[in-house]
Amino acid sequence: MIGTSASARGIETAPREWRLPHVVWLALAAVVLFGVVFWAALGKSPLGGTTVAGVLDLAFAVVANLGLGALVSGAAIEWRHPDWSRLRGADHVVLCLALACLVVADAGVAWWLFSSAAGSLLRWLYPGVALVAMAGGAWWARPDLPLVALRGGGLRSRWALWPHHTVTAPADERWRMFTPLTILLGAVLGVVAAVGYLGISAWHENSDVPPGQGMPAAPTGIHGSYLALGDSYSAGEGLTPFAPGSAATQCDQSSTHAYPYLLFQLLSRQDRPTSFRFTACSGALIGDVLHRTRRLGGWLPPQAGGTITPPVGLVTLTIGGNDAIFSQVVLSCLMSENCLDETFPPPGVREATARPVPPGRLLTQWGPATIEQIGNQDAVLFATLRRDFPHARIVVIGYPYLFPAGPAPDFPFFPPLCASILNRLSAAERAGIRTLQDELNNRTYEEAAAADLEYVSPVAIWGGHEPCGASGQYTNSVKPYLNFPNPVNGGSFHPNAAGQQTLAALVACYLDAYRRPPDLFAPGAPHIHAVPARLATPSELGMVPAPGLTSVPGSGTVRGC
Repeated sequence: MIGTSASARGIETAPREWRLPHVVWLALAAVVLFGVVFWAALGKSPLGGTTVAGVLDLAFAVVANLGLGALVSGAAIEWRHPDWSRLRGADHVVLCLALACLVVADAGVAWWLFSSAAGSLLRWLYPGVALVAMAGGAWWARPDLPLVALRGGGLRSRWALWPHHTVTAPADERWRMFTPLTILLGAVLGVVAAVGYLGISAWHENSDVPPGQGMPAAPTGIHGSYLALGDSYSAGEGLTPFAPGSAATQCDQSSTHAYPYLLFQLLSRQDRPTSFRFTACSGALIGDVLHRTRRLGGWLPPQAGGTITPPVGLVTLTIGGNDAIFSQVVLSCLMSENCLDETFPPPGVREATARPVPPGRLLTQWGPATIEQIGNQDAVLFATLRRDFPHARIVVIGYPYLFPAGPAPDFPFFPPLCASILNRLSAAERAGIRTLQDELNNRTYEEAAAADLEYVSPVAIWGGHEPCGASGQYTNSVKPYLNFPNPVNGGSFHPNAAGQQTLAALVACYLDAYRRPPDLFAPGAPHIHAVPARLATPSELGMVPAPGLTSVPGSGTVRGC
């Protein structure tokens, strides 16, 4: 009968599949997952001590394997009923591609968990969560759920997940308000939005930095060549382009931004020509300065080995941070609710000092004992450098703080990434890490003075410029980049370009302010030639505060300082 509607003829028509309830559920799922990921990033209870990566891994296990189970059931449905799909063959192609992508992604994440240093609990939770989620997705998508009679005859399943697109298919195409696929899509969007939000914040925080300290005029009084030793802080880790061959060995020597390179340019303005040897290497330990070390692709010679012509007039170095495995300290503290009382080093992390230190509490046992061992190794290194370069000014540079002091700022009045970092590390934890850095810098200063070397501290010039510092960063916070499975750049918690320029300015200002090595001992105090085995402050040993600790050398008298 012409003009008679399908419903009047008793035929159930295909409803519109995307309706307002679906949008509501999608948005709700997106907001919830965004909140969970961001709450984990902030380290707030009950997710304190979790990591964003851990939350994402579990979210991926649930979402991906629910989808995988649903797609497998959907594939079975379409194989048995190929005429149910409006898109016909194209729908089958999309389904196969989606299945392949999910299988590859699922296998990749599982491989990464079992082959990396990921937490053992998460590693073994993943297969169980994945199997349960896959079974749940297949159960949701099955076409044989309880059937309900339709007007005009026919049956439809009440809660089927898999949509069908033609009126000839059973009416299980009519999705209920609580549509699992819609929620899964919203969950994925929420996770992507949270990760993107944090990633964009990290990119902005690490690119919006203040200018570095101005460089003074060319310092005078340096006669001979310049030898730059040390670790990643001297090499310029994270600041491309790297010197030819240094990326292959993972030394990552920045050929344009590292402070030794900038300092050499300044020294070259002297009347006397200066040659330059740059052997600093990212990841270097104290022993690598005097001994060859095995690296990717072979053995590297000692940083200070070999004959150097013309005679060396200046040596600079930063060293000791890798022996203290500070990168692991930072990582552990970001992942823990309170890292200071935890046993360190973490399981699976190798001790880096020449003589192993027994595990113990980070702040009160392992940390101080490790710094004592580092001091003993410094004593040997510094004495050797003094002997090998008797006429050189040898300047040891301390490490700036890795975190600012004080309470964490309130979100949202602070960049999301830095709100996350400073909330995950309580003020007490950050103070504890600063205490460990003070102890390391103090011991390095004392060993340098005992060996007649010079020392300059970056503390004053770096004030407020720590990662997430109130005055803008000279040291990167977490620095992201697009790479799987390591989405964090090696330049994280290393000086950025402004920081490297500031280190160069600091050394240049120091050399200008002190044309001769200063006396590091208080008037009347005896000069020590051996530092006590126990940790002691410089004042206890009769020493004055280190240059640069309380004020920038040459500030107010040297242009650019």
